[in-house]
Amino acid sequence: MASSSTAPAPAKADSAAAPLSSSSSSSQSVLPFMTSSTTTSPVIAGHRGFKSQYTENTLLGFGKCFESGATVIETDLWLSSDNVIVISHDISTKRVFVDQDGNETDYKITKTPFDPILKNLKTKEGGYPLLSFVDVLQWFKKYVDATGSNEHKLQLDIKKFNPAKITKYLINDLLKVHNDISWWYHRIQFGLWDLSFLKFLNQNESFQDKFGIVNEFGCSQFDIFHISVNWRDSINYINYNYYLDETTPQDRIKIKLTGVSLLYIATWSTEFLTKFVPLLQIQNLKLYSWTINNKFQFEYLVKVGRLAKLVEYGVISDHPDVMVKYKKHEDSDSDTDVEVVNSNEAETKQQQQQKPLVTYESKNFYYNEDGELNIGLTWNQKLLSWGFEKLMSLNGSQRKITSNAQRFGAQIDENHVDEVKPNGIIVYIFQKCQKYGIF
Repeated sequence: MASSSTAPAPAKADSAAAPLSSSSSSSQSVLPFMTSSTTTSPVIAGHRGFKSQYTENTLLGFGKCFESGATVIETDLWLSSDNVIVISHDISTKRVFVDQDGNETDYKITKTPFDPILKNLKTKEGGYPLLSFVDVLQWFKKYVDATGSNEHKLQLDIKKFNPAKITKYLINDLLKVHNDISWWYHRIQFGLWDLSFLKFLNQNESFQDKFGIVNEFGCSQFDIFHISVNWRDSINYINYNYYLDETTPQDRIKIKLTGVSLLYIATWSTEFLTKFVPLLQIQNLKLYSWTINNKFQFEYLVKVGRLAKLVEYGVISDHPDVMVKYKKHEDSDSDTDVEVVNSNEAETKQQQQQKPLVTYESKNFYYNEDGELNIGLTWNQKLLSWGFEKLMSLNGSQRKITSNAQRFGAQIDENHVDEVKPNGIIVYIFQKCQKYGIF
């Protein structure tokens, strides 16, 4: 855990909503599900902590992520066979973890008990323990207590091949660490790969008393993001929000989508700008993008977020320290700029207020004559976007939404998991591209 002496100073959000009354149950049912941002855009999130420099999904990496100035830690969740939520990107332990004697392991987490097996594993690099979700929550709670921060968050990537009941255990773990669910609302972000999780939150009665309590920031639920490599898939989630508005009784709490988290290359198309961004605007949804590791990617996301006036936009990066420097308009390779911030913070803040975060002005208007967001895409962006769409179509990622997914009222079995085997060649190509910074 990062010590309190090195923790970044918490920042109050300028746009935080005023406290709202929760005296009437009928008024709760029509409250905005998320009205504001408790962080300043662009939000900087560390991918698996601080993946570029420290072992992924470890307390060391999480602490270094916050020390870098990032305000969000993105991490990954699986439910073990004995119903313990554990932290791992992969469903298999093979790539990252070994046993106590250093021997390679290959456990499928969802089929393996935490006690006595998974809890005794450690990372190949550094020998750090495989963490439970409670371990991370306890660390995070101590961090917040030490800093008094209201802007630091955990972004939870809930993998598709978990059963829906993981959401029950997730809530239980939150309350186990701090028994006030509204305290967690603006500090926890759910990242969902499958609509069944969101359906389950709305269908299961056990969640009705966990949401709808309006906290001091005007939040009555957690942020809930759809994580996707294809913005077209996110439209089904947006439609589900409309379905909830039309069908939910006045005395029942609605738990809704509040944002979308997209692979950055999926945003590099005219169709994304002209068809999908307006949907984000209509429903006041947030936009995060991953995995952003260079200045060009960063500046493009900021252009979209600023020109579209999105309520919040953020980058998820292996290099949170570099992204923080971009946000502060510093040269990522300059140590001098960092020293200036430390020695003359007041002057630096004044300079930041006098100039825009990113210079993107041009002779073009912000919107063209057809009323479309006017952000010029390079030929390289268009080519990569087209190539990525073709690659994903080979893996079935461009398939139409199934009739079952469109049945918003279909009941969710909390134990069911769709076992789908991905195309091994496509997965290999995708992972290689990610490794070399292409995806």
